[in-house]
Amino acid sequence: MWQNKRLLYICIFLLLALIYAVTGGVCPATAETSFKKCLECHKSLEKEIKLKGAHTPFKNFNCGSCHNPHVSKHKSLMKKEIGSLCKGCHEGKGVKQKNSHDPVEKSNCLECHDPHASKNRNLLVAKGKGLCFKCHKAENIFFGKIKHEPARKGLCLKCHNPHGSDDFSLLRKNKEKICISCHSIESDKTKKAHEFYPVSGTECVSCHNPHGAKNNNLIKQNKHQPFAEGKCRKCHNSPKSENPLGLNKKGALVCLQCHKKVDEDFNKISNHFFDGVFCINCHNPHASDQSGMKKGLLKKICFNCHQDTKWRMSDKKTKFLHPEVKKGNCNGCHDPHGSNSRLLLVKNEFVLCTSCHKRHATFSHPIGANAIDPRSKREITCITCHVLMASKHEFSLRFDGKKELCIQCHSSY
Repeated sequence: MWQNKRLLYICIFLLLALIYAVTGGVCPATAETSFKKCLECHKSLEKEIKLKGAHTPFKNFNCGSCHNPHVSKHKSLMKKEIGSLCKGCHEGKGVKQKNSHDPVEKSNCLECHDPHASKNRNLLVAKGKGLCFKCHKAENIFFGKIKHEPARKGLCLKCHNPHGSDDFSLLRKNKEKICISCHSIESDKTKKAHEFYPVSGTECVSCHNPHGAKNNNLIKQNKHQPFAEGKCRKCHNSPKSENPLGLNKKGALVCLQCHKKVDEDFNKISNHFFDGVFCINCHNPHASDQSGMKKGLLKKICFNCHQDTKWRMSDKKTKFLHPEVKKGNCNGCHDPHGSNSRLLLVKNEFVLCTSCHKRHATFSHPIGANAIDPRSKREITCITCHVLMASKHEFSLRFDGKKELCIQCHSSY
């Protein structure tokens, strides 16, 4: 008899727990009553809940699905951190792809979405370009008066996925397919413009800016000299050959035949010349809107390979970023091709660091040949104690400076 009662109590408890989980702690019968209690203070919500695009939990008077009515360690009495809370229902948005939109990566969903209600689709806080251009400034997108029609109208989502994509630029399709979904490449005019080279399967954005440009046909601002002069055969085979888009010299030799200084840099002690890295990993061989014919913003190019640095910078515990890192100027300290200093630094570590941190040129912890790190048996330099990129500790220290850092070497303390 007692066993049957015990089983009954367990079933009732599990049923109540299930109801609590589904309703967010508010029973359906009392949800509207609880909501009216919220409205006594949060009066603006009364208008919002009447909007057609109201968020489902909000529309169902279920404030408790997201908020704790009494206390929380999160802003606005949220039950969890915003990103975790949203992903509890909206699973997989931008996290399964190789590249995520910055707000998605930082779990800042409210940068684009209103959590309660909106007149716009998908609870967006603004429409089209009114939303995207809030962060992606028009002057950084349109490099000239000639504008691509979808971009001019602010139809960013026609080409881009707002959460994430396997493509570097968050495109909905890969670069070989997305343009030809609207533009034909089989017309005589297109073939003539490309010197009769077959462009099917190639990346249109290698030469064209998909948003806006100063040059006709949206050609990017800076042109590689052979490309500008129409001398495609300087690098490529003849358009009538079996492999017209193939290079007429092997690997980097096609670039180094002209760029002699880069060849010298690649022969330095530390260099970026190794298997899997080719000039076009970083540079556009035809046209670019960036200096040095770079493929895009310097920071993005570097992060494409240096994922560890990207992770460190996006870590929420990281509070201190090097000023050049904040600007995305990796070249402020590193030479992208080669250097005789370690870590591709443009100068010796001490000379480089003290060119900005001048006080430490005359006053610092002992460094150099007479100060040896007992762990690595190498000379102590600035980066023995400081992290070049980012740190959770003040002054970008590797460990807490009060004691933890010092006892790494001074173990007797």
